[in-house]
Amino acid sequence: MAAFIRMYEPHEAREDTVVFPAMRDVIPPKEFAEMAEIFEDEEHRRFGAAGFTGVVGQVADIEKTLGIYDLKQFTPRV
Repeated sequence: MAAFIRMYEPHEAREDTVVFPAMRDVIPPKEFAEMAEIFEDEEHRRFGAAGFTGVVGQVADIEKTLGIYDLKQFTPRV
């Protein structure tokens, strides 16, 4: 897990600071808006009417049932 985190954090940071902002520079605004609609349609197709937000709520309920919702129980004390 530590190796994954070491790889993923800079990867995510690069997406947020370089890749996604650059997309707006190379994709015309109309096409960008069309892509956003396609992504939203796909989100609702996969996750239902509530979309991603609804799935987040379902995951939280599952975590509560499993007793793993409260993250401070896994956070090391220093």
